[in-house]
Amino acid sequence: MQSLVRSTPQRIAGAFVAVSLAGVGFIPLFGGPGYEHSLASGLLVPSAAALATAAELSLGDPEEPLVAVARGIASGLALGAVAFVTALVHAARVGMCDLVGGAESFALTALFGAVLGGVWGAVVAEIARGRRRRRIALVLLALSLPVGSLLVSVARFYTSPMIFAFDPFVGYFSGTLYDTVIDAGAELATYRAGTLGSLVFVLFLASVLRRAPSGRLQFVPSASGAHARLALSACGLVASVAVTWEGPALGHWETGATIARELGGARSGARCDVVYAESLLPDESALLVKDCDEQLAAVERALGARGPERVRAFFFRDAAEKKRLMGAADTLIAKPWRAEVYVQRSVYPHPVLGHELAHVVAGSLGRGPFRIAGSLGGLWPDPGLIEGVAVAASPEDDELSDAQWVHAMLDLGVVPPIKTVFSIGFLGVAASKSYTLAGSFVRFVLDAHGTEVVRRWYGGASLEALTGKSWDALDADFRAAVLATPLSPEAQSFARARFERPAVFGRTCPHVVDGLRRNADLCRAAYEVGRATAAYEDVLTHDPHDWGARYGLGVVNVRYGDEGKGARVLHAMIDAEDVPRTFRDRARDALADTAFLHGDDARARAEYDALAARSLDEDFARTDEVKALAVADPEGRAAVEALLLGAPGRPADSVVAVARIAAWEERTASPLAAYLVGRSLVARGWFSAAAPHLDRAIAAGPALTPRIAREAIRQRAVVACATRDAAVRARMHSLVVSEDGPFGASSGRRLSTLRFLDRCSVTPP
Repeated sequence: MQSLVRSTPQRIAGAFVAVSLAGVGFIPLFGGPGYEHSLASGLLVPSAAALATAAELSLGDPEEPLVAVARGIASGLALGAVAFVTALVHAARVGMCDLVGGAESFALTALFGAVLGGVWGAVVAEIARGRRRRRIALVLLALSLPVGSLLVSVARFYTSPMIFAFDPFVGYFSGTLYDTVIDAGAELATYRAGTLGSLVFVLFLASVLRRAPSGRLQFVPSASGAHARLALSACGLVASVAVTWEGPALGHWETGATIARELGGARSGARCDVVYAESLLPDESALLVKDCDEQLAAVERALGARGPERVRAFFFRDAAEKKRLMGAADTLIAKPWRAEVYVQRSVYPHPVLGHELAHVVAGSLGRGPFRIAGSLGGLWPDPGLIEGVAVAASPEDDELSDAQWVHAMLDLGVVPPIKTVFSIGFLGVAASKSYTLAGSFVRFVLDAHGTEVVRRWYGGASLEALTGKSWDALDADFRAAVLATPLSPEAQSFARARFERPAVFGRTCPHVVDGLRRNADLCRAAYEVGRATAAYEDVLTHDPHDWGARYGLGVVNVRYGDEGKGARVLHAMIDAEDVPRTFRDRARDALADTAFLHGDDARARAEYDALAARSLDEDFARTDEVKALAVADPEGRAAVEALLLGAPGRPADSVVAVARIAAWEERTASPLAAYLVGRSLVARGWFSAAAPHLDRAIAAGPALTPRIAREAIRQRAVVACATRDAAVRARMHSLVVSEDGPFGASSGRRLSTLRFLDRCSVTPP
């Protein structure tokens, strides 16, 4: 019998694994041990091990069952080692991200799967022995279980809210591209306990079987410890079946019913069936239903299309719960073919619910089993068109309109030929850029050519045929229209910071870096200065250009640790040419806060005023305006300090802040205090209580800055819509469109506020 090392099937399998994974490793995200490399290995190596083992054992005389299973295990381990070596070679080329974590991930995913594939190959060799067309049978049977298990995962993806998958061969698939922090956690360990049970079942069963002279297998009860080994085999089978059966309890798989049972709350509206945490109060759940019905009607009007008669919206408590139950943490998901959306709960109105509902409505225009845009009957998706339609139908509440963002991108020279955005190349562009480009272009087509063209384009027709123009001509028309959109001089530098981050496929070690930064941010929020500092410094060793980590390192030290060290880090960011201006502004803001806390009012006020004057980030600039006003107001200083800054060595405290702000408003009738009280009440869902405070702030007019006045009007509009106050809603609409009002220079916020008011003024059908 040939040795394992010299076996031709094993050599061929080893060469296939080495060449395939060596090629895959040139994609930056796959270049070294980690989630992506383990995923690619799990897709390839188990099948290779099954084929190689089945082919090898079919040569020569039949082996004893235990020997055959051992050969399968050895094949899986050997091919797994080849796969891991390719990862190490690429890591030596591009740099090591996390050897220990990558090795652990590989062992629990692809290596386990490779061993299982090898064992399956031994079983296949036995099943195919003596059959006609044995070679064809070997190949088909060897591939049947790995491919079949993938089909089970696809079926679960299609028939349930799940987007993640635990697979016996692949191991773990997280399900989303944009959640860069990937952690299968204890769920993967318990899943592999089930896999181990399957291996124990086969291994101990093989140990009590012998091959008769006829070649058939038979149980040998007289063998030493045969019954004990048979009992161990049965225990392994029971363990495997139990882990599979208890999948929802262990977090391995879910259905719509199990998720609804876990959340516990349900309520229906005109068209929306909402599933939510049972802990929500009745008025809170009613507002979720209202919001869903309103946003569904709004995207239907925008697209000129009718969606499903009923839409189901799952509102999870937070990103962690959504990750555990359906697979996506910070990424929000819709499944058009199921007429379902999956989001975490947020304040009313939900900022991205409309985007996900737009995917569902567009499903009425899409093709194929997934009801999406794309070729091959919708089986090859067009992510640019899918996301572009959703962005156009429900734009974000942003400082600039999408057209203005693209204008800034054109000025920076970072806009690719627009046709490339409407292809799989969409995924190679950073999400902040690709979503904006796609949405702005679809909005251009809607305005220039009408909703019917967009609907038919989404349904598979050629845009060139529908418009009578080539892609080059459409691109030129689009750029001309965008460049005609007014843009302030500050937008270019603001846009550079927003759009310069590469797409996830173009980054090295994104999972390690983002995971470390997340842990650092958590430590910073818990005021664990030493741990936060160490974690931020660890991030910067992997990615010196992670400006969020550098900023966090400066802030955690300047506020709670080594103030001198923190100040040096922040000053270095301000002085560095390669740091995006948004982060330089944040560094200046942190140093201005330090001046505020130490009583250097003149310096703090000058910095706040300068930052607010030049920033396009509405929320950032408005916060600085609030702090600047507080510096000059002895009555309000302590209140704003407690709300936004805290005290030297102490964090902000919302309870102390609310008490101080309320007393400030009562003593002085300050419009700024009224605004802050009203905004806080809206954030907590106390809409009716917020109304008089916001009314007083709005009535003050010039006493507030335009940004603060805009936000006061927007918050009052939210209150009017939440309480169904048509008269106030109409009054807020008049203030937004008024030429003399505060919205004149803020087209992004103006448009989004008008969209919201229009949306909540229509009774859903």
